Amino acid sequence: MNIGEAAAASSLTPDTIRFYERKGVLPRPPRLASGYRHYTKEHVATLRLAKGLRELELPLAEVAPILSVAHDGTCGEIRESMTKTFTKTLRDLDVRIEELEEARDHLDGLLQGLRKMRRTDITVPGVDACECVRMVAEG
Repeated sequence: MNIGEAAAASSLTPDTIRFYERKGVLPRPPRLASGYRHYTKEHVATLRLAKGLRELELPLAEVAPILSVAHDGTCGEIRESMTKTFTKTLRDLDVRIEELEEARDHLDGLLQGLRKMRRTDITVPGVDACECVRMVAEG
């Protein structure tokens, strides 16, 4: 099948498939005499797995090793690779969630402070003269 058919079968775009190939995430398929890429069912299965892993927020650097093992390894090796990667990704997500919660709390505090300020339509010289700008800039 050609890249358009592989894209449709994997719910990816042809550009995404080409991008994954350029980044080395996916093995390059053989080319026909015409120069077109030729995708097999195995390629499509790999594309679907790549899509599923990306939907789990795995970075491409983490997707590539899993796909490599999936292409050449046993089911046990695939499971081990996924377990290791998913464990790391969960830790990374927990850290990111904590950072986002801190940012949310900070924004909430700033918003409450902004709502308590009296409204003024006075033109102030310079950005730092505005009380709300100072509040945000100083944290």
